[in-house]
Amino acid sequence: MFLYQRHLIRSFRINWRSLCTEVKQDYSLPKPVLKPEIEKENEADVILEKIFDEASLEMSQGKAHGDTIDWNKSMKLIKRTEEVLPELKVTASDLESVRAAKPTLNLASLINESPTLQRLVDLGVGLWFWEIKRFVGLAVKLDFDRDVAPTIRFLTDLGVPADSLGHILTRNPHILEEPLEDLTTRVNYLISKKFTQDDIVQIVCNSWWLSVSVKGIDGRLGFLQKTFSLTGDEVRQVAVESPELVLKKNLARHINRLQFSLTEEMGFSKEEIKNMLLENARLFSHREANMVLKNFDAIHNQIGIGHDLLAKFPTSLLINDLRIKQRHLFLSEIGLDQYDPLLPAYVSLDMLADTTDQQFCDTVANCKLDLYYKFLKTL
Repeated sequence: MFLYQRHLIRSFRINWRSLCTEVKQDYSLPKPVLKPEIEKENEADVILEKIFDEASLEMSQGKAHGDTIDWNKSMKLIKRTEEVLPELKVTASDLESVRAAKPTLNLASLINESPTLQRLVDLGVGLWFWEIKRFVGLAVKLDFDRDVAPTIRFLTDLGVPADSLGHILTRNPHILEEPLEDLTTRVNYLISKKFTQDDIVQIVCNSWWLSVSVKGIDGRLGFLQKTFSLTGDEVRQVAVESPELVLKKNLARHINRLQFSLTEEMGFSKEEIKNMLLENARLFSHREANMVLKNFDAIHNQIGIGHDLLAKFPTSLLINDLRIKQRHLFLSEIGLDQYDPLLPAYVSLDMLADTTDQQFCDTVANCKLDLYYKFLKTL
């Protein structure tokens, strides 16, 4: 209520000050005096409430006698209340609450004004991804010749194809903030660990590897080598095929949790787990160990496929268990559910799980796609 009264008083002051610069008629209300220690808004509100209550009473009495509003008295009231009210100042939070005052900056609105952003778009950089990941601040301060061109020359000299530059900069804009000396040091580290040039290019094109310190990379590779008893060649294989696993956040905790699930809950041996890593390291970068356990239950306990075959085809543990169950039931219906590689008409786990419906019908079930879909409707 008092906020409304304050704005009303401000409005009166602006419109009537020029008409009421001098007030000769004495006003009956006592002049409120704020003591120096009374500065809080709630204390001022108490005084204001008293002023307005008394003024309302007097005005109502005046109306009862048929009097018109006395503007001199009204202005006197305004002056008295101004002595109570603190100076109205607009704060940043007040502006933030006004919808039109909120910033609407986005990279799309800046492209026409920024040659650097235009050239990044020409390279195939997805500025929409930068905006989602909150790299707008980085984007607006970039100068192409100073910040972007040296990194592009470095990547090109490294052997990165021109059509991959946009992808790298989209997924790893931090690389534009890395000194060339640090990038060179990190590449030299890979060379010292006997990674080939093709290996290095594949790692750079599929990860933000070059934005991690040599010490950080070396510690992660050492952890994987020790945990899975890997040789040097096997470490390089895992790094090239799954650099996202090497760079995974909280790597040690994630690997230890998944390894516990694979050994204690699913019953795989240490050697089988190592084979699964080398066959498909993507299994170990998967976020949800519970999903892997759920798929294992469908394949091993319900379908009856042993650990040895699962270790050779770990990709099946990443496939939705419902798809596997549906296809298994269909093969059982037509008499083709044969998963033993030593017997005729063997169906591999990859063909059962990691194929499209059309491929499954053409190569495994040997039937038309419509027949399979009709069967699914009966489930």
